[in-house]
Amino acid sequence: MAEDSSSNLSTTNCSGNSCVTIARLSLHVADDEYARLVNVLSEDEKERSLRRLPEVRRRAVVSRGRLRVLLGRLIGVSPEEVALTTGRYGKPYLSELHQSSIQFNVAHSMDEAVVAVSHQGAIGVDLEKRKTTHNQRWAHLMAPTIFSESEMTQHVEGRGRLSPEEILDCWVAKEAVLKAIGTGIGDKLRTCQLPADLPRFKMSVDAEASSCRLATVVFKDQDFFPGNKIGITLIDLGEGTHLAVARPGQICKLAVRSFDRILYDGLAEG
Repeated sequence: MAEDSSSNLSTTNCSGNSCVTIARLSLHVADDEYARLVNVLSEDEKERSLRRLPEVRRRAVVSRGRLRVLLGRLIGVSPEEVALTTGRYGKPYLSELHQSSIQFNVAHSMDEAVVAVSHQGAIGVDLEKRKTTHNQRWAHLMAPTIFSESEMTQHVEGRGRLSPEEILDCWVAKEAVLKAIGTGIGDKLRTCQLPADLPRFKMSVDAEASSCRLATVVFKDQDFFPGNKIGITLIDLGEGTHLAVARPGQICKLAVRSFDRILYDGLAEG
């Protein structure tokens, strides 16, 4: 059962270094906005978009373009002036030219995207909207590729099967963790062990920020990630949406904001 952040946890303004803000944005835009977003992309981003199928291309352009608009608003430059670089496995970062402490991570599913923004340390986010194909047969096939052996025993014992919802929760949680540490997903999902008491917080878009508990992730290979311990939580937004955020530590202030709200207010309003 999800913990209701509005009743179980203290609310606070989402300001300061411990806060994570998740911007929620639609990938459906009118043609005139789409044209504007194409124009804020770098030449390399435009070239990459042309390699995609038309429907996928449009979502990719909107996602990257709106990311640029959002970051430009936060660091005080125009969207086309946002300088981005990538890590070894393709994770995007703000260039050192901006001298900003902001770290961010992006995820998208179907017609929606989220951008997690933090002023302190690594951040990872993942999103999956449940589809009709996410059925029991899909869950049976996916389980061995996501769960470690001990997790399989823990989840299946006494019930005999895993639900699609459990698979989706585990999937987004592990991808958020791996995106936070910047190693790429690859075949690493089974290398991290999620805690049995994985927290889930019920939150509303544009409500007050809340203090959320993060559960520590254990890595099967201790040499795989020797840095700070990574914490993870699921975020329950309803609507068949599976969302997880990961960052170092065991607690953080968390807010979910609409794209338009952040453009208007920035990150500091609760």
